[in-house]
Amino acid sequence: MILRRLYLYLVSAAALATLAIGLSLLGATVLLFVFNDPSAQDSRTALAGYTAMTLVALPVWAVHFWFARRFAHRDPADRASAIRRLYVYWALLGTSIGAMFTLSFTIGHLLRPITDACPVITSTGCSGGPEWLLISQGAWATIVLIGIWAFHLRIATRDRTVVGEEGASATLRRWYMYVALLVGLITMLSGAQSLMEEVWLKVRGSSFLSYPPFGDEAGQLLGGLALWGIHARLVSTTYVDDDRKSTLRALEGFIAVAVCMVVALVGASQILYYALARVLGINNPGNAGSDLLGALAGPASLLVVYGVAWFLIRRRLSRDTGAHEVDRQAGVRRLYTNLAALVSMAALAIGAAGVLWNLAEQVEAPLIGVPAAEWKDPISLWITLFIVGAAAWLAHWRHAPWPGDRQSLSRRLYVWAALLASVLAVLGSGIALLSVVLQQVFSASPQLKNTDNLNFGHFLAVLVVAIMVGIYHWRVLRSDAAARPARHVADVAPAIAAAPVVAASTVASAPIATAQGKRFILSVENASEDDVHQALANLPPQASYKLTSESDT
Repeated sequence: MILRRLYLYLVSAAALATLAIGLSLLGATVLLFVFNDPSAQDSRTALAGYTAMTLVALPVWAVHFWFARRFAHRDPADRASAIRRLYVYWALLGTSIGAMFTLSFTIGHLLRPITDACPVITSTGCSGGPEWLLISQGAWATIVLIGIWAFHLRIATRDRTVVGEEGASATLRRWYMYVALLVGLITMLSGAQSLMEEVWLKVRGSSFLSYPPFGDEAGQLLGGLALWGIHARLVSTTYVDDDRKSTLRALEGFIAVAVCMVVALVGASQILYYALARVLGINNPGNAGSDLLGALAGPASLLVVYGVAWFLIRRRLSRDTGAHEVDRQAGVRRLYTNLAALVSMAALAIGAAGVLWNLAEQVEAPLIGVPAAEWKDPISLWITLFIVGAAAWLAHWRHAPWPGDRQSLSRRLYVWAALLASVLAVLGSGIALLSVVLQQVFSASPQLKNTDNLNFGHFLAVLVVAIMVGIYHWRVLRSDAAARPARHVADVAPAIAAAPVVAASTVASAPIATAQGKRFILSVENASEDDVHQALANLPPQASYKLTSESDT
C-alpha cells in the first residue's frame, strides 16, 4: 500500500514539475512567433523540445494522478496519508513561489514605461513603451502556475473537509503555509525597502542614484505582497485555531523577527555612525561625501521598513502566545531570544574593544613618542557598534528570568558560548600582549619609540573587555546553577485524579509555599511545564519539588 502510494505520487510530482516547466516555456516560445520577434526563427528547436516535454508529461501526470485520486476516494486512509499530503503541499509550495517570481517579472515590465525613463529600447532593459512580449511571457507563466496551484489547493481543501487533517498531514500543510509566508514577507520587505530608497534618491537628485528600474522594485513588492497576503488570509480564516500554538508558526514568526531585527539594527547603526562622525567633524564618513542625506537613504529605508515589520510581527507573536505557551513554542522563543542575545553581545564586545583599542593608542602614542593614527572616523564606527549591540542585548537578555527560561538549554548554550569566546579572547590577547613585551626584552637594541609597541595598548584593550565579559557570564552560570531546583532522591508517587487547577496563579497560592516538613501531591491541568515552574518559583530556598507528567508515568 505504501509502496503503491509512493510510486504514484513520486511519478505525479516529477511529471507535474516537467509539465509546468514545459508548458510555461512552450507558451513563451510560441509568443515569439506571435509577436514576430527576430529570435523566433532561431527558436524552432527549442519549440520542438518544449512541445515534447508538454505532450509526454501531461498524459503521464494525468494517468498516475487519476489512479491516485481513484484510490484516495475509495479508501479514507489513502486520502489522509502523509505521502498524498506531501505531494499536494509540495506542488502548492513550488507553484506559489514560482508564481510570485513570474508575477513580479510581469508587473515590473508593465510598470517600467510608467515609472522609468528609458530612451533606448533593448531586449533586456526597459523601453520607452510597454514591452508586450516580455509582459505576455511573464503573464502566461503566471497563469500556468496559478492554475496548477488553484487545482491542488482545491484538492487539499476537499481532503481536509472529508478526512480531516492531523499529525503529519497538518505538519506538512504548516511547512507549506509558513515557508510561503516567510518567503513572501522577505520578498515584500526587500522590494519596499529598495523602492523607498530609490524614491528618496530620485526626489533629491542624489549622486548615489544609479537609476535602476523602479518598475522591477515595485513588481518585487507587489509579488511578495500577493504571496504573503493570500497565505496570510488563508491562515487567518481557515487554520488559525489549529496553528496558533504550533511550533512551525512560532518558528516562522521568530525567524522573521530575527531577520527584521538584524536588518533594522544595521540601518540604525549606520545612521548613528554618520551622526557621530559629523559631530566629531569628519567631512567624509564612510565615503558619503557632501551628500549625507543621499547616503542616509539606504540605512533610513532599512530602519523604517524592517523596524515597522519587527514591531508588527512581535505583536502577532504575543497574541499567539496569550496566557499560556506550549513547550515547543517556548523552546523556539528561547532559542530566538538567546541567539539574539549572543549576536548582540558579540557586537557589544567588539564595539567596546574597538573603542578601547583606539583610546589606548591615543594615550600610549605620546608616552612612547610615536604618531597616533586618525581616531575620529574609526571610533565613531566602534561606538555605534557598541551602542546598537548594547541596546539589542538589553532588549533580549534577562539576568534572572523565571525558572523555565533560566534552566533552558538555549540559555545554557548562550552562557557557555559567551564564556568560551571570552576565554579564547583572553588566551589570544594575553599571548599577543606578552609577545609585544618579550619582543623588546629579547631585542638586541630595544626601543621604546617603536610603532609596534602600540600593540601593547591594543591587545590590553581586548584583554580587558574579554575578562569583563568572561567574569559576567561566569557569575551568570553560577547564579543559574544555584537557582536550579534540588533533585528528590525518594520516589514521588504519581498524581491521582483530583480537582483540576485551571490557572497557574491558583497553584502559586496553594499551601505548598508555606508548609514545612510535608510532602504534597498536586494535580495540574490546562497549563504547560513552564507555567508550573513559574507558579512554583516562590517556594522557600529549603523546599524542592519534582515535576512529573502523566506521559512520564
